[in-house]
Amino acid sequence: RSATEQFVETLPEPIQAAIKEQRAVEGMDREMVLLALGRPKNKVRESKDGIETEDWIFGEPPGKITFVTFEGSKVVRVKESYAGLGGTVMPPLEPR
Repeated sequence: RSATEQFVETLPEPIQAAIKEQRAVEGMDREMVLLALGRPKNKVRESKDGIETEDWIFGEPPGKITFVTFEGSKVVRVKESYAGLGGTVMPPLEPR
């Protein structure tokens, strides 16, 4: 077994499940998010009212975009949205 597998086994069950399902959840740290989602496409740092946050952005349009927001070293918010998927849908084809 790899060091990564051994590390994951030491984590609480909900965190283990999220990593296996490739999703981020509140309470994870940066290493856990990297295990679950890989490297982010983009990072944005912001400071508001003396609180520094960092958003990791996964995915790109068109498709699912996941925003993982850290305060300090912990995830405080996970938001998923779908970008660039608007427009019209073609009606089903008539059977021949």
